[in-house]
Amino acid sequence: MGGLKAALTALICAGALFAPVTAETASAAPERPERPERPVLTKPVARSSTVVFAGRTRARAVVRLQERRHASWATVAQRRATKKGTFKIVLARPATARTYRVKAAGRVSHKRAVAPAVVPTPERAPVDACGSRPQRAEGGYYACSFYDEFDGDALDRSRWMVQQTSFSGMYGGSKGCYVDNERTVRVSGGLLRLTSTILPTEFLCRSPYGSFTTNAEVSTVATRSKFTQTYGRFEARLKMPAESGIAGSHSAFWLYPQDQAYGRWPGSGEVDIAEWFSGLPANVYPSVHYAGENTQLSSGYSCRMPTASTAFHNYAVEWTPKIMRFYYDGRLCYSHRWTPTGMTGAQPFDKPFYLVLTQVWGLGWNTRTDKMPDTSTLVVDWVKAWS
Repeated sequence: MGGLKAALTALICAGALFAPVTAETASAAPERPERPERPVLTKPVARSSTVVFAGRTRARAVVRLQERRHASWATVAQRRATKKGTFKIVLARPATARTYRVKAAGRVSHKRAVAPAVVPTPERAPVDACGSRPQRAEGGYYACSFYDEFDGDALDRSRWMVQQTSFSGMYGGSKGCYVDNERTVRVSGGLLRLTSTILPTEFLCRSPYGSFTTNAEVSTVATRSKFTQTYGRFEARLKMPAESGIAGSHSAFWLYPQDQAYGRWPGSGEVDIAEWFSGLPANVYPSVHYAGENTQLSSGYSCRMPTASTAFHNYAVEWTPKIMRFYYDGRLCYSHRWTPTGMTGAQPFDKPFYLVLTQVWGLGWNTRTDKMPDTSTLVVDWVKAWS
């Protein structure tokens, strides 16, 4: 009996080992982990300055955007997917063609190429007789109305007149006699040179308002009655006299009214585009003069130009019916809106003005000292105007 029982027990155990797998037994078996699906990176949307990367992956998975760099991939951005498994990443558009992919839950997407940003070609300014046409602050471009590059061997008298005390009665600085000769006005090598000179002996300076003796010659040229203009851009390339830091020399590029429509100076206005004093050489001063001006506001005291005497610089004004803007080497350094006494609108700056270049001896605090040489020269490379 005991032997039979042992045999039956062995048979039952063997049957259990070889029993068929049922649904119940199968559910009890351990599950093999499923491999996550590969994340999907849709075609990137390239805009002018950005690229949008979007796609889907497992819910709440960390998504790493990677960029191909040589033989490896570098993560450039990281986001977490939404509960629905979607994601969006925005990057600056690359300057060169690049390849990207995303990595999430240990798997990577297919690769996507992104084209570089298209850099627009800068618009070239139109060109006319003056060269490149400057752009107006209000839009559009100026058109050339006057230019002189002093290419000959003499001053072009069809463009310029030379100031003479014997004709106008005007004198410059400290009893400086305006004369027209080779010492005061000279053109050579593409440059105009205006020179003030102290002569070794005095001479009679003739004037319709009373002649006087002096040993000082000074120089001014102007486009009076030859070229005048109301509004526009006026510019000259100048090198101030070499006598920097010694009181006595005074140079200017300026505009003056053709007619005294609003009365004597300053009623009819004056625009000093670039005024330089050798006693204060680090600055060049723009000014707008008119009746009732506030002199603390009508001049630009912060237009520095430390190399005015050693290098050529461009000095310009843009004159509109409401404002004067002064540019030195293309940089706006001063602007002014005028409010003259007893006038309205653009007055007195609504009439034609002409161009003036002046080199004289100084006055007041900038009076010539014994250290100042006997000559001082303003050098002009070119003068241009646009309307």
